[in-house]
Order: sequence, then structure tokens, then C-alpha cells
Amino acid sequence: MLILGLVGGIASGKSFVADCFRDMGAVVLNADAAGHDVLREPDIIAALAQRWGERVLDSRGQISRREVAKIVFAADGDQEKRFLEELSHPRIELRLQQELAETRATQPPPRVVAIDAALLFEAGWDKLCDKIVFVDAPRDARLERAIRRGWSAEQFAAREAAQWPLEKKAQRSHILIRNVRTMENVRDVVRLTWNDLLSKHQPGGERSVKPAI
Repeated sequence: MLILGLVGGIASGKSFVADCFRDMGAVVLNADAAGHDVLREPDIIAALAQRWGERVLDSRGQISRREVAKIVFAADGDQEKRFLEELSHPRIELRLQQELAETRATQPPPRVVAIDAALLFEAGWDKLCDKIVFVDAPRDARLERAIRRGWSAEQFAAREAAQWPLEKKAQRSHILIRNVRTMENVRDVVRLTWNDLLSKHQPGGERSVKPAI
């Protein structure tokens, strides 16, 4: 079973690439969804409310991700961001490991599993993967997509500054998929990547970016 990690800049089209891999037959695990589940755990809710007060709770007593984001992505929020990551990342990794184990135990197991995780490198989850796919898109296009999602330019910049530089992520990836053309073009590139991975994958080896287009 080949395990891929999917990374990329904010609004690069990473989730669309994940959907394309799913259409090819891959099982897709979503670290963000695992993070949502972690934030619903009672002891996590209690720890965050104790540190930040009831302002991070919604009307149902659940964690408001919007309010948490205001705290950890503030100009002086580095310490709070580290607190959140140290609390949540190990639990997210545990969930991903459990999902991988469950997927591997299916009969027959899928040929490919893709882990969609914006913070794959930052959290160290790349160690779970055989290959890393980096989805690239121009910054102006990514910003435009983020604004269409309701983000401000300032929010986009703050989120991006909180992650590893894209050049560093690209250097540590195996495969580069450029999301610069049409959606159909991206699907074609994913299809070619899929065929190449299944025919040539060998565990281990040095990591180097190999552009798909």
C-alpha cells in the first residue's frame, strides 16, 4: 500500500488534487477532519477553555475554530499557536495512524492512500508517508480563491506566515503538480502521476521534486 502525503500552499487546490486521487481509487485521509474531531474531545475543550476562557466556546459548548484562529494567528500569537499544536498534533497523528491501520487491514487493501494535510511537514506527519506530492499554484490565484472563501488578505497572509515557506516544502517533496491550467488538465496530470507512481514506486530513496508538468 503506497501512502502519499499531499501538501501545498493555502488555496493551492490541494483538496481538489485529493479528490482526483480518490477518483483514481485512492483512499483519502484528511488531517483537518481529524483535527475537527480532536477539538470535540472533552478534555481538549476543557484545556482550551481553561487557557483562553469561554470566548472560544460556541453556544453548544463546543470549540469555535473561528475564535481559536483569531488567537493563534494574531500578530503575538506564536506562543498560543505552539500550545494548540502541542496539545492537538499528537492526537491528530494518532487518529491518522489508526485510520491507516484500519485501511491496511481491509481486504483487499487499497493500492494508494493519500493523506491531505496542510501541516504535514510542520507536524512531522511526513514520516507516515512513502511519497510527498506538492501542489503548486501562483500566489495571486491562491489569494483570489481564499478571498472567494471569505478570507481577508490579512488572514491569508497570517495563515501563510504561520506555515513553512513553500520553497522548503517543495524541496522536501517528491512530486510537483502545478495547478495553473484547467481543472481537466489537473485531472490529467493526477492520472499520469497515479500511473507513474504505481509502476515505478520503490520505498525509500532520496527526495527530490519531479515536476509532473
